Amino acid sequence: MSAILAGEAALEVDNTPFSDYESDGGSELSTQSLTSSIREHVYENGRRYHRKSAGQYYMPSDEAEQDRLDLAHHLFTSLFGGDLYKAPIGDKEDPANVLDAGTGTGVWALDFGDLHPGSQVIGLDLAPIQPEWTFPNVKFECDDLEKEWTYKPNYFQYIHSRCLSTSIKDWKRYLRQCFKHTAPGGYLEVVEHSLNHLYCDDDTLEGSALKKYITTFGECLAKAGIYADLNSEYLKASLEEAGFTNVKIYATKLPWGSWPKDRAAKRIGAINHLQLQSGLEAHALMVCTQFGGMTAEEARALCHDALKEVDNRSVHAYNYIWNVVGQKPV
Repeated sequence: MSAILAGEAALEVDNTPFSDYESDGGSELSTQSLTSSIREHVYENGRRYHRKSAGQYYMPSDEAEQDRLDLAHHLFTSLFGGDLYKAPIGDKEDPANVLDAGTGTGVWALDFGDLHPGSQVIGLDLAPIQPEWTFPNVKFECDDLEKEWTYKPNYFQYIHSRCLSTSIKDWKRYLRQCFKHTAPGGYLEVVEHSLNHLYCDDDTLEGSALKKYITTFGECLAKAGIYADLNSEYLKASLEEAGFTNVKIYATKLPWGSWPKDRAAKRIGAINHLQLQSGLEAHALMVCTQFGGMTAEEARALCHDALKEVDNRSVHAYNYIWNVVGQKPV
């Protein structure tokens, strides 16, 4: 990981494109045997959503979104210098039981299972969009993380939770359940980002379409019952309240576009640019139409205008990715 991404220094601006990743267009582009009812979908504004997620998860589950989720996984591992996690789970002995909460396409669980063949990994998600093929030590299950968990208490040596901020409505309860089912001495790692705020070291964000997008998105999420003010200190305090100790925050800057001068930061921003080409709409379309009083055309225009500023690197915005890691006392 570039030192500048992990540091406090301002990111310098560079107007040179990063051709390895930037493009003019977006990416347009399986699961275990499940009952037909769990495979049901609904279609809204031209996107496919999983019926079981209605009222809980406001992002699509179609092929375009699955591609974006896989790209986001590549983005995170690139941002972390190739690492899958920050928790000090050690390299000498694989953690016996691991839960990937909100596994999405299952790519993190598969990578972890491949890296740790001695671990038994469960990837859990509301939507059955995971592959049928898998490693012998990885399996996928469908369930709601906000319902009562049926796993044994003190069972998982490591729980990984990434980008669930748009779906978890009761963070306190969710983290208490994580604590209950973490084994003594085991770790929970929560990886999240701000939902209603971007950072900028100059004045390019003020009055921008990106500023309007992130503000509108946060307001709509709040109306949907999502805690839009999520931040690292809240997560740290909530982990400690749940019972975790030795809680640490690892904050990493994620540029919105390839505007940084630093070569590594530019590359990360370019990957994020690709992710945002479909990610801006994936995040905002349903919540803006259902809770923001916007038409689909107005919501898409909001996303389109914001993306134009990422495309032309006129706004030098970034957000923080927070890895918050806590340990259950022995």
